[in-house]
Amino acid sequence: PELVSEGLQRLYNQQHYDGGWGWWVLGDSNPTISAYVLLGMVEAQRAGFTVDEGVMERAAGYLRGNLRRQRDAREHWLANRRAFILYVLAEYGHGDLGRTVALFERRDMLDTYGKAYLALALALLEPDDRSRVDTLLSDITSAAIPSATGAHWEEARPDYYAMNTDTRSTAIVLAALARLDPGNPLAPNAVRWLMAVRREGRWETTQETAWGII
Repeated sequence: PELVSEGLQRLYNQQHYDGGWGWWVLGDSNPTISAYVLLGMVEAQRAGFTVDEGVMERAAGYLRGNLRRQRDAREHWLANRRAFILYVLAEYGHGDLGRTVALFERRDMLDTYGKAYLALALALLEPDDRSRVDTLLSDITSAAIPSATGAHWEEARPDYYAMNTDTRSTAIVLAALARLDPGNPLAPNAVRWLMAVRREGRWETTQETAWGII
């Protein structure tokens, strides 16, 4: 609890005037980093910690503003980022169904992990209609790569802006399957693969490790 409190205080102090966070304390806010911070605060709140609602609301406002400015994601990494922001806002309880459905209609632009984020968002925003979620899950599961060590996913293009790797994509897909289709036979195989690619008990990057734990 002490470390969580200390971490939250540091994040409060590092929030920019526009509500976002950047790669550095000084410098412009970054949508990906800002969404990641808000997701961390949502998870902390869900775990029972007290989180400053004003800080979270300003962060959500910054992310909503970014969605309005970036109306047309013409590159795959922008589409992936949009899916992540829409997912985080949905987790926060301030989802945007219209923009989420619009991105679903252009889902071919998304990498596999972006489709997983989009499926998670739609499941939160359309709990009584699984049609879009099932379409995305079908796309995701058909892209799985089986092997002797389990099952994993590989992206056709690197997404450096999201610090993404194939291991991270596999972990994010597993997180989606665990919530949306827990009986999927690919899920335990994805776990096996993630365990097999660890080195000395951890994955190669902090992003892989964070999402692997999630």
